[in-house]
Amino acid sequence: MNVVAIKELMWTYHPLPETFKVVPFAEIKNANADVYVQANIKECKKEKKIGHIYNYVADSGKPWICVESAVFRRNMPPPPNPMAYHRYSWFSYFRDEGNYNNTKCPGDRYAQIQKDQRLVVKDWRTKGEYILVLLQRPGDSSLKNLVKQHGSYEGFIRHTISEIRKYTDRPIRIRMHPLRQDRQIAVLDKIKDDGITISTNMGGWGILEGGEGLYKDFENAYAVVGFNSNGLTESAMEGIPTYSMCPSSMAWEVSNKDLSTIEKPQYFERLQWLNDLAYCQWREDECKAGLPWEHLKKVYNDVVTK
Repeated sequence: MNVVAIKELMWTYHPLPETFKVVPFAEIKNANADVYVQANIKECKKEKKIGHIYNYVADSGKPWICVESAVFRRNMPPPPNPMAYHRYSWFSYFRDEGNYNNTKCPGDRYAQIQKDQRLVVKDWRTKGEYILVLLQRPGDSSLKNLVKQHGSYEGFIRHTISEIRKYTDRPIRIRMHPLRQDRQIAVLDKIKDDGITISTNMGGWGILEGGEGLYKDFENAYAVVGFNSNGLTESAMEGIPTYSMCPSSMAWEVSNKDLSTIEKPQYFERLQWLNDLAYCQWREDECKAGLPWEHLKKVYNDVVTK
């Protein structure tokens, strides 16, 4: 099977199996691809410059693999690094749109990742001071459904605050995404509420994680609310009742979905969720050896008939 990664659609730090070809778009018609490979999805920030290439893949009638940043990021060195992990899926990195072939997976991969990244899963907490709301980078591809649901970035924030206010008097702390803070501040300046504070714990963040600041905000949080931020995965592992507002969230299976339950959240069993997530991501040496491709090939017949 001829698997072809389009050069313009790849991030330089994502490792590929050695059997994959990397071809510039100008030569793609001669590549005779059976499967395409791209980083991210067409709604990403690159779209304005190379959206026509993403559209070419989507309209090709052939399946494609999406490569994205890892799900488990705590204590992971930023790529490129032999101990960095990367996500591989069919069609999309969204939980509800992509296919990771990761249903009812065994625990071997999570045991490996847990050792590599020194991961700790804490018991669910029942106490805390404030509701922590996680924002995401404005314009990020992960928010493509946010505008559909709420009309705008501001609309999501206003709706979320309003819903929380209906069901609890706890203070609300908003944590901005470390990138494009100027755009987030411009929106937050329009929203006046005496019970809202904006976190200043922005230090120590890395390219893929909130770092020290995120975990500082976790310390006294009673619950964490977000759209589909990867921080929701980390909050669920910290044992904080987590509310995901979009089924694309990788924390969806262990998240509450209805803010009316904010004072009586559900506490989920997380082991199978962790085992399944571990089959979404692969270490750099595993990527080069072709393990994610061998894993995804098992459902190839399913995706080509999708």
